Amino acid sequence: MIKRKNIGIDIDDTITNSSEVFIKYAKQYNKEHGIEFRIDTTQLDVSKAFGWSDDNYKEFVKTYLKEILTEAQPKEYAIDVIKRLQDEGHRIILITARHERELDDPYIFTKRWLELNNVNYDKLIVNSKKKAISCLENGVEIYIDDNYRNCMETYKELHIPVFLFDTVYNKNNKYPDDGRISSWPELYLKIKKICRESQSREEDTER
Repeated sequence: MIKRKNIGIDIDDTITNSSEVFIKYAKQYNKEHGIEFRIDTTQLDVSKAFGWSDDNYKEFVKTYLKEILTEAQPKEYAIDVIKRLQDEGHRIILITARHERELDDPYIFTKRWLELNNVNYDKLIVNSKKKAISCLENGVEIYIDDNYRNCMETYKELHIPVFLFDTVYNKNNKYPDDGRISSWPELYLKIKKICRESQSREEDTER
């Protein structure tokens, strides 16, 4: 029997294509506000990516965030792979930093989107200030995120398999090749391999 795991998964830009929608509205915002800036989508910092001040960012979030997160769509095969993992007995724990300063009720808002898009999960955690802590508190054994810092912190503190979902803005971050993934089918195969190896070690210990 394959070893079952608690799998922690970020939502924005891991399950969804939210950065694509974000960029579309960022261009619209700059045009509306006369901000002439060569947009650099390889940057995660909004000042470097869009030429925004803190006030620009706060205004943008207040105006467009709900629309962006509502309009975002699941990445290719994300729904199918998550369902398959859950059907195989893995526990799916969704962990997001979405919080009350940006959304009136991030839990309800996110729950509705997940239901509308048929995303299977066992637990939803919002307002995660530090993903490593959320993973520790929920017994996460495998974690997936698009944020380089979240991945590095979680790996260093928990020493569990942590996968960085490939994006335009994290390509320049050095990350182990076997920990960087570019698609959900690729992720599924890596998780299957981890589970087989874990089961094999457990069986060897019992002998």
